[in-house]
Amino acid sequence: MSHVPNVLIIGTGGVGSIVAYGIDYLNKSNLAIVVRRDYEKVKSQGYDVESVDYGTVKGWKPSKIFPSVEAASKGGVVFDFVVIATKNLPDIVKVEELADSVITPGKTVVVLVQNGFDLGRPFFAKYPENVILSSVTYIGSHNSQGAIHQTQSDKSFIGFFENPHLPKRIQEKKAKDYISIYKNDKNNCTYVPDTKTHRYRKLVYNATMNTVCAITGVDTGRVEFAGGLETLCIPAMKEVIAVAKADGVDLPADVINDTIHGDDGDWFEPSMLVDVKKGNPIELEVILGNLLLVAKELHVETPVLTMLYNLLKVIQFRLKEQQGTVVLPKDRPIYDKIYS
Repeated sequence: MSHVPNVLIIGTGGVGSIVAYGIDYLNKSNLAIVVRRDYEKVKSQGYDVESVDYGTVKGWKPSKIFPSVEAASKGGVVFDFVVIATKNLPDIVKVEELADSVITPGKTVVVLVQNGFDLGRPFFAKYPENVILSSVTYIGSHNSQGAIHQTQSDKSFIGFFENPHLPKRIQEKKAKDYISIYKNDKNNCTYVPDTKTHRYRKLVYNATMNTVCAITGVDTGRVEFAGGLETLCIPAMKEVIAVAKADGVDLPADVINDTIHGDDGDWFEPSMLVDVKKGNPIELEVILGNLLLVAKELHVETPVLTMLYNLLKVIQFRLKEQQGTVVLPKDRPIYDKIYS
């Protein structure tokens, strides 16, 4: 790259804050961040970071901090990279619309550091000439009012969602350009030519263990002790593997075993369960909804995943109602529909 790229990070929770710090640590770009909930505190005091990768850092903040995406768009900067690390909740707010004001058509590279599957599709429809990157990122990190606690090292697999409107060589170059401003001596950042495989690999966990824990209200260890691995999680995992195979992806033979043993020794609460406990909406559509859409397109039967999805739809409805995004009438309407 011939000039110092301008980078904007939207979403500075546990994951986004560590990604931001990693980019700032390397100091090969002009970094700006959007901080909504803790803006005043971060603007004045910065972040306090306790990190397995970077140690103890007090009062860190990049040179530019914005309270909103709209404010960032009014700064007169054309962003080379917009990194989105928010929760992906298209049934509440569509990410491609949230970031619209800071994405320059044909110029800005969008990096999706988010859970889920087939995330590139809505961006290709809205920005057919932009490169959309996938970052499958494993970071154990939490942000509590500007205090960052990172317990698991940053391990990121970065590639591109294949945009049918652009040459692959351009998309690959942009992925490697992004890695060049992010990869440092503390994190583990790898280019992958096949992002679909890594997305399916993560779904073996997220579409199964994550969802079952959210529905049942227990951690992964208790799911195991209750027998839920054999009756719910593993059958669901086999369906994910079947969809992947129909989509041209052969996951490793030991993927189920590796997934189950990934949190051995820990009474681990996955992100969906944490969100349900907090009363926050869950990333249902991007984790399960998109997967089931592809399964339908490929004519793959998914009875267990479909059951989990329909149960979580009801839970999501409750969470939305609690947050006021769904409002019901005071009196329940009476309909003349006949059920059989």
